[in-house]
Amino acid sequence: MIFCQTQMELLSNLNEICVRELKEKSRIIVSISGLCGSGKSTLGKCIRKQGFGNFKPYQIAVIDDNVMSLNLFIIRPKIRYNAPPPR
Repeated sequence: MIFCQTQMELLSNLNEICVRELKEKSRIIVSISGLCGSGKSTLGKCIRKQGFGNFKPYQIAVIDDNVMSLNLFIIRPKIRYNAPPPR
């Protein structure tokens, strides 16, 4: 677990981890968790719109509240996924 003090520190650490993991794998999934109102959606929106480190916005998809947002240069489609109810 990595604890960061600032958003820049978080994105820098995330970039290092992603670059290291992508040397061995073709794709990775990053999960961000936290309390309500802690800024998870805001961080996801920032990453999707601006990218971070070595990663451009069009290389990133963000899923928030069952909606996947992609940044495809001009258009930004949103794909809704309705998960089946738990059994």
